Amino acid sequence: RNAKAPGQTPAPPPAYKPPPGSEKRIGDLVEQLGLTVRTIMIDPGHGGKDPGAQGLGGLVEKDVNLRFARLLGKQLEDHGFQVLYTRTKDVFIPLEERTAMANAKKADLFVSLHCNAHGDAKSSGLEIYSLNLASTEDAVRVAARENAVSAKTISDLQLILTDLMLNTKMKESRDLAKTVQDKAVGSVSRWKTRDRGTHEAPFYVLMGARMPAVLVEMGYITNPDDAKRLGSDKYLEALAQGMVNGLVAYKQRLERFTGEAVPAAGKKKAS
Repeated sequence: RNAKAPGQTPAPPPAYKPPPGSEKRIGDLVEQLGLTVRTIMIDPGHGGKDPGAQGLGGLVEKDVNLRFARLLGKQLEDHGFQVLYTRTKDVFIPLEERTAMANAKKADLFVSLHCNAHGDAKSSGLEIYSLNLASTEDAVRVAARENAVSAKTISDLQLILTDLMLNTKMKESRDLAKTVQDKAVGSVSRWKTRDRGTHEAPFYVLMGARMPAVLVEMGYITNPDDAKRLGSDKYLEALAQGMVNGLVAYKQRLERFTGEAVPAAGKKKAS
């Protein structure tokens, strides 16, 4: 039995000090171990009974998302990535199952593709989201629209908040969003697409992802100029190239401490 002298308080335990360097983020560990990005899960938003936004010129969001997903996937495969899809045809997949599919396949990155919509036809532009609580009215609006098809209720709130608090990929996802946004905007600069930047919001489709995950709003399907672009394969090809440039840049950043960049799966370095 541990006895103590009358009036004497026990000494507090020494403050915990982590070993030097252990406070570095998981991203740094990825860099030091020479790990790389090989597999990307592309998620064409909506589908089946969920058409998404109805746009100008007869555009339907679920169709634009799928068409763009194929263009993006082809370019990623040309760069040596393994590409997986949550859907390759017009079918409905619940939001909660999409990241579960990425987790099951051990994807390294998850990219969800969408078109934005607004009652004001003047609203336009490209923006990319990562997972967090929304801090702007616009982010709240976009998340509410994308989450509307979910069957979740108020009783799920605690689980949702816990998922947000425990999500360890928030910083990596923010970095991924910014890198892809910058490259994508640069690639379509001659179309004068509005750069709406990167934001955070609590999208169900990003929750539970065990890898960096982003949601891309390619443009406003309700804006005449954006709708015209989204209906153009030439524009979508350029946008896809910009996004690929961003994904490659993110991959190379992870590899920058390995001494020599590791080629993506199936891609041999040029001699």
